[in-house]
Amino acid sequence: MKRKTVLWLILMACFSAFFILMLAYSSTRRSEQYVGYVDIRIERDGVLYLQEQDVRSWLKQHGIRLENRSFDEFDVSNVEHVLRQNPYVASVQVYPVGDTVLSVAMKQRNPVLKVYSSGHAMFQIDENGVEMPVNPKYTARLRVLTGNLPYAPDYGFDLKRLSDTSEQVMLRTAFELNEYLLADPLWDAMFEQIYLTKDNEFELIPKVGGQLVRLGRLKGLADLEDKMRRLRLFYQYGMGDDGWEKYSVLDLRYEDQLVATRRRGFSR
Repeated sequence: MKRKTVLWLILMACFSAFFILMLAYSSTRRSEQYVGYVDIRIERDGVLYLQEQDVRSWLKQHGIRLENRSFDEFDVSNVEHVLRQNPYVASVQVYPVGDTVLSVAMKQRNPVLKVYSSGHAMFQIDENGVEMPVNPKYTARLRVLTGNLPYAPDYGFDLKRLSDTSEQVMLRTAFELNEYLLADPLWDAMFEQIYLTKDNEFELIPKVGGQLVRLGRLKGLADLEDKMRRLRLFYQYGMGDDGWEKYSVLDLRYEDQLVATRRRGFSR
């Protein structure tokens, strides 16, 4: 055997032994490291729903203690799983920082629509279309969805997963309608309520003006855009100076039309 080959084999054997020793040392050292501090950070884009004490209480309720425990005594993935079960949590990542700190980086669900079901249940839908509860300790000013909604809340359920044949598909459609309103400063400021009739037709109730806007059944984004385009044109050119008081209903259910119903008793 050539001398270079022998030297190479010796070097490889030494490297392997060193690597094994380092792993053993790291494992031993890790088992001796304890969590001295849990650093909980919560990212949010709106109303505060989740605070650090809420996270600590949630972990305690599920029998998880992190402080003063060896890093080897608990499963990080299990801690993440437990925290994801909290209906106010959108995402979470748990990882050690240095020798004694455990970082818990979380993102809170941010609600965009409040739902009052026909069965008097109240819940919210977050920005990703996921159902979440209302937190009685913290209130948010949101657009409200009411009407023919015989749906019990299913916290954590993603409405985007609903098929077009699902009994709850109208809830997904309402969420998509709300997304459209949120994206337009005028519509977002104007309408405070979405109403679903027993015929599965949508109506918009404004904050001011008092005109009920009938959208009817929505057949996708293009249909909604066309109806809202007609409504915008009417507001710009058809209302007149006394239009806000003159009309009680603006009906967009008919193709290429807007039918305005004069308010009873209004003669001008």
